Amino acid sequence: MNIFYRVDNRLVHGQIISTWMPHLRVKTFVIVNDDVPGNELRTTMFRMAIPPEHKLLVLSIDDAAQWLNAHRHSTESILVLIESIDDAVRLFQAGHPFPQLNIGNVHHAPGRRSFTPAVYLSDDDLDALRGLQQRGLRAEIQSLPTETPMDMQRALEAT
Repeated sequence: MNIFYRVDNRLVHGQIISTWMPHLRVKTFVIVNDDVPGNELRTTMFRMAIPPEHKLLVLSIDDAAQWLNAHRHSTESILVLIESIDDAVRLFQAGHPFPQLNIGNVHHAPGRRSFTPAVYLSDDDLDALRGLQQRGLRAEIQSLPTETPMDMQRALEAT
């Protein structure tokens, strides 16, 4: 499978374009979020950030589940960008149980604790990840492809 799933609240940004895109040899970007498809400004900004020879799809969670299921066996490299842990859970529950999740950036907010300088998770986030892991998901924290990933199973056991 050539689909890489990443939680990054910034969605498309310089780090994605300069590091993850060449590392994964991405051809298609899929933004999964219920608000972005209706936000013309954000969608336009994301289209401007992605080189024109790459495809960008901006899909609701339900539409993304259907599209990803239809392209599950694609040989093309697809980067799925998810804004939050909650959206990842909703994609999984919408009928697209993906096997692995990269958690790259979740901003600090009240009630969240630091796991890395770029990833802050709440108790609700941790409970949601535990639930997905019980259903077979393997999650890891990794901001850049040059970093060693942190296995979320070990991090969850420590909390």
